[in-house]
Amino acid sequence: MFRRVWEVLKERFFTIWYLAIMVLILIPNSYITETSFQFAFSLLIIFCHFWLFWSPKHWWNPARVEIVTILLGLVTLLKGYVGGSESLGLMFPLAIFIGARMVNRRALVYAIGMGVFSLAVLLMDSENTISHLVPFVLTYVGCFIGAKGYRVQYEANAQTRLHLEQLQNTLAQLKEAHDELQEAAVHTMQVAVLEERTRIARDLHDQLGHSLTSLIVQLHALKFMLENGPQDAQQAVKNMLVVAKQSLDDIRGSVHTLATDQSSLGLAPLRAFLSQTEKNTGLRCELVADDPELVLTQSISISFYRILQEAVTNTLRHADATQLEVVVSRSDSHFYLTIRDDGALTPQNVITPGFGLSSMKERVQEQKGSISFAARDPHGFEIRVAIPYAGDCPEGDNHGDGR
Repeated sequence: MFRRVWEVLKERFFTIWYLAIMVLILIPNSYITETSFQFAFSLLIIFCHFWLFWSPKHWWNPARVEIVTILLGLVTLLKGYVGGSESLGLMFPLAIFIGARMVNRRALVYAIGMGVFSLAVLLMDSENTISHLVPFVLTYVGCFIGAKGYRVQYEANAQTRLHLEQLQNTLAQLKEAHDELQEAAVHTMQVAVLEERTRIARDLHDQLGHSLTSLIVQLHALKFMLENGPQDAQQAVKNMLVVAKQSLDDIRGSVHTLATDQSSLGLAPLRAFLSQTEKNTGLRCELVADDPELVLTQSISISFYRILQEAVTNTLRHADATQLEVVVSRSDSHFYLTIRDDGALTPQNVITPGFGLSSMKERVQEQKGSISFAARDPHGFEIRVAIPYAGDCPEGDNHGDGR
């Protein structure tokens, strides 16, 4: 409520300013020095000024402003010439109106013109001296400059607000595009998993199908071998046992691989991303893991992948680095990701988290993990991420160094 009242007061600033001038200066002076008819005429001019300031700003196009300025100026000058120079105080709100509503050089031209004509009328009165003219000129100039300055400031603030809104909209669009890119990256990873499952299914079909076909053929042959004697039959049974055992081993291996892919993504997506980055940008990338086949849960793998994307983007944009090292390890309770580059950042530089680092922090917090970043000595940047995992972590005996 108070903010709304304040906005209304700012919009009606010139009206309030004008009323203050009228109440404190013009109305008491006119009431004392003018006749009833002249005072009524002064009130009419004051009411016209009040209407000028109260009317909506969008109503005032340049042509209307000039016409109203000329008419009110002529009426005020005529009243000052006929009724006495004291009435020229009504030129002060006109100067405010010119400064507030008129733009560019026209405002200065009209303000100077009205001021010169007012001085001419004052000089026609022999009773006016320099001591009368100087206060009039200073007050007139002050009203015009004050109104012009307020107009410039108001327009600058409005332009600033507009730019801020545009920046906020642009930031929202960038964030939306960023989220879409991240979702596309996850979709790509899922497609890779589906392709791997397809490969495993094809292997099952080729290996098991061939083995079972061979087994069926040998079983058919066994019928005829039994007719010729037990020795040939025993050899055939041995061959079939070998084929059956081999088929069982193939099935177990394929099923184990398929089960692992269903629950995790591993380091393959990280390696693929670093390989593409190195190929497309020239930035040397290295992935270090105590266990090359380290198994990550799917959620942690996706989080590490997205964090690595952000880190590589920041490195390419800001670090001026030539090498990037990524270390992945595991302890009894956490998975760890360390990303470091050899960029130009030094410990003396102040690190201000931007959108990328803030996004990483939010992502890690969603996993109930922790993240820290700092400049390296003598130069470079390092990000450390630790994400806990539940007791149903994928199998793996190598726990890493637990950094």
